[in-house]
Order: sequence, then C-alpha cells, then structure tokens
Amino acid sequence: MLEPKQEFINLRVNKCKEALEKQHIKTYITENKEEANQLVNSLIEDHSLVCDGGSMSLQECGIIETLHHRNITFHSHSDPAMSKQESDEEARKAFYADTFLCSANAITMKGELINVDGHGNRVSVMIFGPKQVIIVAGYNKIVEDEQSAIQRIRTIAAPANCMRLNKKTPCRFTGSCTQCYSEDRICSSYVKINYDKEDRLRVILVKENLGY
Repeated sequence: MLEPKQEFINLRVNKCKEALEKQHIKTYITENKEEANQLVNSLIEDHSLVCDGGSMSLQECGIIETLHHRNITFHSHSDPAMSKQESDEEARKAFYADTFLCSANAITMKGELINVDGHGNRVSVMIFGPKQVIIVAGYNKIVEDEQSAIQRIRTIAAPANCMRLNKKTPCRFTGSCTQCYSEDRICSSYVKINYDKEDRLRVILVKENLGY
C-alpha cells in the first residue's frame, strides 16, 4: 500500500497528464530525476542542435551535464561570463534548434503551461521556432488554475530566481512580487500555452520536487 504522500503525488501527476494530453500536449511521467534524465536523452537525436532556457530543474536532473557528453551541438545563453550581447546571440540560436529544453513556472490541472520571462527568450521559443520543446517539471509546479499559477510565480518562482540570479529586485528581499519597476525585473512577459497544434511540446512530469 502506498504512503498517503506518494498516493497524492501519483493522483496529481496522472490527472495533470490527462489534462495536458487533452490539449494535444504530449506528456510523460517519471518517478525520479534519473528517469527524467534518461527520457530526455532518448528524445534527443545525435548530431542535433540543442539549446536551453536556463533551468534549475534541468540542472538538478543532471540533464545539462549529460548533454556535454552527447554527440550534439549544445548552446546555452546562461554562462555568467558572457556579455549581454553574447548571451542574446546565444539565445537567438534557440529559434533554429532541433530541441529546446526548459522547465515551467507552473502547470495547471486544466492543462495550461504558465510562464513568465524577463527578456522573453524562453517563452518566445516555447511558442515558435524549435522543432521540439521539452519541458521538465517537478510535481511541485502543478497548481489548480491560472490564478494559482500566477500566485505561485509571484510568491515562489520570481523571488527564488531573483535570489539565484543575484537580482536587486524588491521580491528578493520581501519574498513576494511588488510589480516593481526595477531594471533587474524578471517578470516582464506572462505567457499561457494551452494547446499544441504543431506537435512540438513534450512535458515530462517528475514525481519529485524540482526547481523553484
């Protein structure tokens, strides 16, 4: 017999998968980070062009490290040593990628992917460009609806990412979004994806807590 917590997680991810697939978004479920890593690798072909959107979930699953040992061309704009111009040039390569890797800020039980970006590079290529978009998300990213998703972004994802990126925004110090006008603001563009008519999106739901 499953422990109540595991039973709850199973119920949550299964219902979320069902909702996503109603929106024609291909969805997988993995038990842990290691399985997610293996699945991502199986979905990426050798000699392909792969880009990422910068994600703690990908790093925690060991996916970025694994990619460095694959026979692929991998580009990332997340190197802190890059200038803004260099980072932007790397980010633009994602539009022509065979595969783009990222996570989601929130996924609703209605089958919606809710994301916010500072520069818009991640959300824009999720909508158009790469042949395949793989989204890896822990069960902690699953919320009831769009309102809950925005609340999650304002009180968890945005403040935590500002801390990680050393941004000088009010939310970094208060723990909650204040709709600031800071130059470091990372929540400029909100995007909701609730249908995949091009068969590009692949969501991997992991039965572990990942990212922010």
